[in-house]
Amino acid sequence: MARIVHAVVALLFLVMAAIQLNDPDPAYWVSVYALVAMVPAARIFGRNLPKTSLVAAGMVSSGLLIAGSGFIDYLASGDYSSIGGKMMIAKPYVESAREFLGLAIAVVALSVYNKWGLR
Repeated sequence: MARIVHAVVALLFLVMAAIQLNDPDPAYWVSVYALVAMVPAARIFGRNLPKTSLVAAGMVSSGLLIAGSGFIDYLASGDYSSIGGKMMIAKPYVESAREFLGLAIAVVALSVYNKWGLR
């Protein structure tokens, strides 16, 4: 059962990485989500990748710091439904909010894998 959970989590982050291929700055986003995917993927084979986890955590932390102010702007706007809509120049905070939330999901995954190891 644990291997299935690891596979699902790894697949989730690989899909997130693939979605970023059409982003204007794909290198960071594909790298960060692919690194996060490697952590649960390694667990499928009984391996632990602490250095990969640390690099991914550093990249995620950097992204959260960069996207954080835009996420705060999104929250302050009160326009919560805009996160599912089209990107608009008038609402630059939407991109930051999406980025922040994706990275927040990565933080949760990395935290769970680093805290409990999910054997």
